[in-house]
Amino acid sequence: MQGDELADTDRGTDACAAPVIELGGDSTRAVYRDLLRFGPRSRSELSQRLRLSAPTVTRVTRDLLERDLLHALTAVPRAKGRPHEPLDIEENRGPRFIGVKVTADEVHAVVTTARAVVLEELVLPLGATDPGSVQETLLIAVEAMIAAHPHVAGIGVGLGGPVAERRTVVSSHLLGWREPVELAAALESRVRVPVVVENDLVAMVDGLHWFGIGRAYDSFAVLTVGAGVGVATVVDGRVIRGRHHMAGLTGRFPVGVGPDGEPVALRDVASTAAVLRRAREQGVLGPDGGMEELRALLATGDAGALEIARTTARAVTTAVSGLVAVMDPEAIVLGGENVDLVRAAAPDVEAALRLRSGHGQRDLVVRTLSGDFDDWARGVAVIAIQEFAGAAP
Repeated sequence: MQGDELADTDRGTDACAAPVIELGGDSTRAVYRDLLRFGPRSRSELSQRLRLSAPTVTRVTRDLLERDLLHALTAVPRAKGRPHEPLDIEENRGPRFIGVKVTADEVHAVVTTARAVVLEELVLPLGATDPGSVQETLLIAVEAMIAAHPHVAGIGVGLGGPVAERRTVVSSHLLGWREPVELAAALESRVRVPVVVENDLVAMVDGLHWFGIGRAYDSFAVLTVGAGVGVATVVDGRVIRGRHHMAGLTGRFPVGVGPDGEPVALRDVASTAAVLRRAREQGVLGPDGGMEELRALLATGDAGALEIARTTARAVTTAVSGLVAVMDPEAIVLGGENVDLVRAAAPDVEAALRLRSGHGQRDLVVRTLSGDFDDWARGVAVIAIQEFAGAAP
């Protein structure tokens, strides 16, 4: 069976409807998910790892092979017994996934393979941020991707704000949404492909955890600075979401005390608005100066711009130190579109973390991500992959 003959079911007859690829039951998902995340294994290894009977594994893998969702690799000879016959997921001709990151200005969409390898990117301007306008722009991007890439098995959407059950946007400060928006249902009614919605930072952390630099760690934290400021953590292999799905997403992490004795929140120092306000107040930028001008000054070694970067880096360092003290992670990952300001003062960050951490924590790994939104969109695609593979959020 060829890749364009994957077993699909049609949920509708709309012109924009796409055929839906369904993976199967719990055992099928467990086998596919293990191969997806951890690579090729033989049937006997799958049986042992997943505690499934040999006949069940044989039945499941035969079905997945016939549907072109798995393929067999070259047999590996053994000193005794039959050769190992590893299986792996079919990535080249397998299902595709769409990830869409929504900002206040643009929609960034990517199409990926089942292992989140980006195949194509698309950026569309966002003319308005009301729910209807955002949905229409999302649909333009998604429908274009579906037309170009058959066999889309899932769509993920990520945006700033808390999201309930990966379906409903509770609110979004950046988009001006104060009431819940049933975004997943609205999109599914048009494209007829499963849609999941998640906070963009949580989605990016899921992407790092499954297929990115977070694979190497059982516990790590991601702190992002940009238009919004947030923290997301993975502890013992699970993303921490919190009772209201708001763990780390408010930017209210205290990093100091103001002149009035009130706590100073991280977002009041490290967000884009806060950085620009400080740069203008200190005369580093003019009244209309923006981030690109500040970056240009940093590139020339301007003293005022460097001090702005150091102030931002110190606030981030304070927040990271608090995270290290509370959760004792293996690694800290710094990201967001303004992470370059932190990079500009990287020696200060590294040195301060070593000084502020406990003696046994001074081997903490500090990594930085690029500020590209495509990294975020790739992470959002991962939540669609998780939904397809049956992973618990």
